[in-house]
Amino acid sequence: MSNIIKIVATLRAKPGKGQHLKQVLLACVEGSRAEPGCLFYDLHVDRSDAERFVFIEGWKDMAAIEHHKTTAHYLTMGKAAADLVDTREVLQLDEVSEPAARR
Repeated sequence: MSNIIKIVATLRAKPGKGQHLKQVLLACVEGSRAEPGCLFYDLHVDRSDAERFVFIEGWKDMAAIEHHKTTAHYLTMGKAAADLVDTREVLQLDEVSEPAARR
């Protein structure tokens, strides 16, 4: 089983705010990727809805995630996105693996 904690964060922009929100979210990517404990940090846009953005992230442990929430780039993103985001959902996920086959 993988010990990587994965985060899937979905943010929907307020109507007409998608392009602005995209720029705000992109500004956080480089700094997040450089953090200790960040294994991947990727921003996506929904192909059928240009105002829905999805972060898919991988972190070494909860300490890395908690540190991420205190960084200047994360806090700046949160403040700048506050008036642009209509809905937000964040999932913290652990991989589920099948038990080893019995011999």
